[in-house]
Amino acid sequence: MKQGKKLLILPAVAVLLGMGTGCSDNSGNKAQDMARKALMASVDNPESVKIVGISKPDSVFGREYVTMEEKMALSVAMMKISRRFMEDTDFDNPDSECHGMSGKMKRQMDAMTALRSLMVTGELKPAGDEASHERKPFSGWKVKIEYEATDSDGQPYRSEYWFIMDKEAQCVIRSFEIPLL
Repeated sequence: MKQGKKLLILPAVAVLLGMGTGCSDNSGNKAQDMARKALMASVDNPESVKIVGISKPDSVFGREYVTMEEKMALSVAMMKISRRFMEDTDFDNPDSECHGMSGKMKRQMDAMTALRSLMVTGELKPAGDEASHERKPFSGWKVKIEYEATDSDGQPYRSEYWFIMDKEAQCVIRSFEIPLL
């Protein structure tokens, strides 16, 4: 009788493990699919989008959507973009006909606004903050998509779009774009 129970329990455990593995992989694919759809809905010219890379879904805990390491990398990237933008433009004699620069400037300003918003709402905690050391509950997924596209004026650009989703990857809670050089 004991051998019979073992034979019944073994397949049941295997099925449960298989279901667990299948569900976790499925939620990752679901998060990536949702991010792709959200990207196409977010850009001016979706037909021109060429996805260069898409990250594996990363877990988000609480409302801390961006880690300190990511925050530092984003800050450095934004400084490089700002420096490059200032080198490429002449604000002593602005050319109002230069649509490409206005598109770049808008994307950069939107990215800076998103970063500041994350700071102000407390979603990015200072490094020494004691509250940041406590473990928050799992709250969703984060997917980053690097892509190339042309804006509504036909100017090519490269960006990385970040999408923060709920636990089931059914809706995008927050998103922001980071221009790339």
